[in-house]
Amino acid sequence: MPANAGANSFGPLLRALKLARATLLLLQGVLIAMFRLRRDDVRRRNRHMQRWCGRLLDILGLELEHEGPLPDDSTPVFIVANHVSWLDIWAINAVCPTLFVAKAEIRAWPVFGWLAARVGTLFIERSRRADTRRVNDRIVARMAVSGERIAVFPEGTTTDGSVLLPFHASLFQPAVSAQARVHPVAIRYLDRNGERTDVPAYIDDLSLVASMWRIAGMSGLRVRVEFLSAFDVTGQHRREVAAQAQERIGRVLVPDR
Repeated sequence: MPANAGANSFGPLLRALKLARATLLLLQGVLIAMFRLRRDDVRRRNRHMQRWCGRLLDILGLELEHEGPLPDDSTPVFIVANHVSWLDIWAINAVCPTLFVAKAEIRAWPVFGWLAARVGTLFIERSRRADTRRVNDRIVARMAVSGERIAVFPEGTTTDGSVLLPFHASLFQPAVSAQARVHPVAIRYLDRNGERTDVPAYIDDLSLVASMWRIAGMSGLRVRVEFLSAFDVTGQHRREVAAQAQERIGRVLVPDR
């Protein structure tokens, strides 16, 4: 259990109200995805995703802070970020609508999994090398579409936000193959005093519902999404690209390491 769970300050009634509103928003998202979105209409999908994700963060009581330059869509865009919570996807999308590469297990999540698939999330079974190659080919193809951005969490799992795990170099192969510009993103969750909090961390055996309950109970929660300077991958091996992205994000998250 995350260490500062006691930071929650809202009672059960207000938490339940927040989650009820979030449920209604999810149902609205299902209707929009079913009747108003086409996967090949990237700009329309991005507008809906950005607005919808921002509303979800607002309902759950998260203040969104954005820093740094957003990607330039004139070249293929490959975003890489540290991974703390299921909220990371919503936070990035609220700033810069993006298609994500996610582990296959998320596809089975109630409602969330269906929505993720509907908007084009690329699911990968990382234990199967052949599936990695298949998804990498699809990533390269999607980055060739105007205005399409792809994002991955190269740590391969979530942390409590206090550390940065080694990046999996294989996940950077599509960026090398497509000669994309890599955009490192540092995600931090802060309490009302600006200190790091692990309340949103989706770790250990915490269920999605339990995680939402914890998040809805915390007052003054902020998520800071910092887009760092993009870099070119021309002439680099994927291991070099992974190391450079990790070093840049690490300087922000763990400055004294």
